[in-house]
Amino acid sequence: MPQGETFHRAVSKVLFITQIYGLLPVSNVRALDVAEIRYRWLSPRILYSGLIVILNLCEFGAVINYVIKVAITFHNSSTLSLYIVCLLEHLFFWRLAIRWPSIMRTWHGVEKLFLRVPYRFYGEYKMKKRIYVVFAVVMSSALVEHCLLLLNSFHLSNLERTQCKINVTYLESIYKWERPHLYMILPYHIWLLPFFEWINQTIAYPRSFTDCFIMCIGIGLAARFHQLYRRIAAVHRKVMPAIFWTEVREHYLALKRLVRLLDAAIAPLVLLAFGNNMSFICFQLFNSFKNIGVDFLVMVAFWYSLVFAIIRTLLTIFVASSINDFERKIVTALRDVPTKAWSIEVQRFSEQLGNDMTALSGSGFFYLTRSLVLAMGTTIITYELMISDVINQSSIRQRTLYCREF
Repeated sequence: MPQGETFHRAVSKVLFITQIYGLLPVSNVRALDVAEIRYRWLSPRILYSGLIVILNLCEFGAVINYVIKVAITFHNSSTLSLYIVCLLEHLFFWRLAIRWPSIMRTWHGVEKLFLRVPYRFYGEYKMKKRIYVVFAVVMSSALVEHCLLLLNSFHLSNLERTQCKINVTYLESIYKWERPHLYMILPYHIWLLPFFEWINQTIAYPRSFTDCFIMCIGIGLAARFHQLYRRIAAVHRKVMPAIFWTEVREHYLALKRLVRLLDAAIAPLVLLAFGNNMSFICFQLFNSFKNIGVDFLVMVAFWYSLVFAIIRTLLTIFVASSINDFERKIVTALRDVPTKAWSIEVQRFSEQLGNDMTALSGSGFFYLTRSLVLAMGTTIITYELMISDVINQSSIRQRTLYCREF
């Protein structure tokens, strides 16, 4: 691994792009030295992020007003939950931004241990490349999803306009379909469309990026655990002095403290992301039994959104669980230490490895390990079986009419 390939340098461009959408408003996020990273209350980034949050709050108020007038249903409740999740993600990233300079300095202090000999010989994890690939794949897939949903809205709004003989222009019908909560209180103007599309992107972006951010954190931490494991694996079945095991154990404890620091900082984001993903997947599975339409574009947008949510959730688990995977590999390596090389330091190291879980978590409610895939899969299958029994199959019909009262 190159000497300068720190987590901050690997992730700085990703965070810079993210600030365009008002997330993590930290100054000097692309600085080469972590000491230059600052959180300033009166910086342009803070003002810009604050403006986005205020605009989202205003639109959320319009959604509540709309739901009150048309009565809450299972389907429009998903719109409410979308705005709530979006606002919470913005606020949680803002909370993280306040601590980010301190976190990066602590992280860099730990990384210094792994940027020198002998760890520099065990650095082929390619942290920066992995982060870029994850960000490019996840966010480009999210862009495809967003474009499909937009095309779907354009198509359905035109169907509503023609079927219901609504005397409005095509662009106004799009505004009415996409923003019924705003159409009730704000007359149509053509300049509103690009403005509200930008607001729409600031709402949609955090949902996918939160998963991507968790993966980036997981990659950064796993890279150091990988180096530690490779150093231990390099002396497999060899007799090493106690000073070697003392140093390795201290480096492990430094990583352990870093994991705890990051876990405390991003646990609300992890809990929110997985809660939102699970609820969205279950909601879409419910819709798969119900009235989703016969139109090809509607079907493509629906199934792409569902499959993307499932794959993104699985990818997040597998990437973040690599921290725990490398720790388990270290445990296995310690079991092969020869009897004549076993010492008090090896014993301490072994006990510390087995004491508690080393993984990111959702505020302690669950840990990002591979076993979480089975737990989530079991929950989804149980939900699928339950709704298949509850829903009367004879009542399922395809949607062909798109007229709405509002």
